[in-house]
Amino acid sequence: MEKAGIFDIGFSGASFTWSNNRRGRARVSKRLDRFLINGSCLDISDVISVIHLARHPSDHAPLKISFAAQSDNKPWPFRFLNIWTTKPELLEVIRQAWNQDMVGSPLCVLCSKLLATRRAIQVWNKQHFGNIFDVVRSTEMAVQRVEQVVDQNVSEEFHVQLSKAQAELWHALPIEEQFWSQKARIKWLAKRDRNSRYFHTVVKQRRAQGRIHRIKNSNGIWVETNAEIVYEAITYFSDIFTTGTL
Repeated sequence: MEKAGIFDIGFSGASFTWSNNRRGRARVSKRLDRFLINGSCLDISDVISVIHLARHPSDHAPLKISFAAQSDNKPWPFRFLNIWTTKPELLEVIRQAWNQDMVGSPLCVLCSKLLATRRAIQVWNKQHFGNIFDVVRSTEMAVQRVEQVVDQNVSEEFHVQLSKAQAELWHALPIEEQFWSQKARIKWLAKRDRNSRYFHTVVKQRRAQGRIHRIKNSNGIWVETNAEIVYEAITYFSDIFTTGTL
């Protein structure tokens, strides 16, 4: 699967897709049937779900595959990027934001400090890193432009410009590499091995496998729409925090 660049996006329903239909200790159940996709398939559809249907009357469960386009306009969660720690001034940015005076209950003060720190880091990130993908693309284009000039003009001045453009590109590439390696949670990255396409595929795989397509409500009934899933999740955790039961 790894060599072919395909992966399993997970499933919901029964754990096994095949059974020998015997009773007692002679019964054997396995997950023999899987739906495998590649990274390009996720470019076609934002949401792909696989449900294991009932096996009756066969010994194999049919797989129900659903493709849907999901317009996700929800705000993106704040993610701390490890690459930020390469800048020593980040600590001072966090310290200044955290030391601001806040009023209210201890919990409100904590939330306010976290929010202020997040905003300060986001502003600082735009100033020092910006959009790392745009930076890589612009530096690559700059190198290409200077290379074309150098091919026609061997002047020392253009060679210096080419060296500067290449240095900027080599500075931008490791930042992009570290971003994708963190997103993909890969710790065994080979030295000088830059394979952003592989990292991007791993990230998309994790997103596809982590999506919640349906859940059971308090009555044991499956709900599948986004509104119903959100309602049941809020209700469940609200009950926990209001009744004090775990």
